[in-house]
Amino acid sequence: MTSAVRVIPIECKFGPISAFAYYVDAPEPAIIDTGVSISAIQDIEPTLAEHGIRIEDIRWILLTHGHVDHLGGAYAVWEKTGRNAKVVIPKIEARLLRDKNEQIVDYKSLQGKYITDPAIQEKHIAMLTADIGGYIEPNLEVVEGDSIHLGADITLRVVETPGHSIGSVTFVLEDLDWAFAADAVQMYGGFSGLPTIEEPTLYRKSVQRLLEEVRPNRLFLGHPFRNINGELQSAQIEGELVTTLLQASLDMDAKLSDLVKLHLSNGLPAQQHELYGPFESIAKEIGYTGDPRNLPCAFFVTMNGYYEELSGLHIEERRNI
Repeated sequence: MTSAVRVIPIECKFGPISAFAYYVDAPEPAIIDTGVSISAIQDIEPTLAEHGIRIEDIRWILLTHGHVDHLGGAYAVWEKTGRNAKVVIPKIEARLLRDKNEQIVDYKSLQGKYITDPAIQEKHIAMLTADIGGYIEPNLEVVEGDSIHLGADITLRVVETPGHSIGSVTFVLEDLDWAFAADAVQMYGGFSGLPTIEEPTLYRKSVQRLLEEVRPNRLFLGHPFRNINGELQSAQIEGELVTTLLQASLDMDAKLSDLVKLHLSNGLPAQQHELYGPFESIAKEIGYTGDPRNLPCAFFVTMNGYYEELSGLHIEERRNI
């Protein structure tokens, strides 16, 4: 590859937060992640138009993982292309694209299982359903080592980087070593103040792999994440800051792991806090004052992940849902 490829970051806004999609300019143009259902009309199409690009010309819709804020807009973008774009998703998470009810299954096994108010659960489920477009049968379910060829000499290599979700992948632009990691790297967390980590063991290995093996020159993330001082950083990182960001993500992982070991080595407390459930003591220690009943919210998802890791629970059950 003799020259840099143009990448256009697209901020997809919904409520108080946003998620980034990335347009990769190529003979067969691609968009990596798609925000939620409204993002195609509200954010993606207008941003591309500002650059003289038609959303209809996108030929690849590449999804890094199956969370709603990244695949929710896939159907709307696909429709805009006349259903001509090829839709790609990690094999483990393809079920989340085919059937929005699978999103509810995951919700109930993670955040939802710590929310005892049925009215709040129903509200969350309605929000999840609304943020996803129609069902799509993916053209390609990718695994480690697969490649997506966008024409000429532009190729994206698939690197499995699970942990934030069970099947997250990073798309690496070969020769340039630009990594579209989305939420596989979390630093000190996003809007809610904590990283969202479903499987800490996998997350740790994935970040270490990016740091030691992939060693990207540029890192394109799914959201602005916080540094150690709580300040939101850019979602597009390059140069030496990439190493700093990856190491910060490992540092936060170690901190969370130690906290859960300290507070929950003897199991979950018999009495649970009305807001923070069995994790009240951890919330106090880290000064967490957010409301974990909001959606999205990392608190219960991440605490559940680290407690299951501590308890020796395995991921196979969720992999085989």
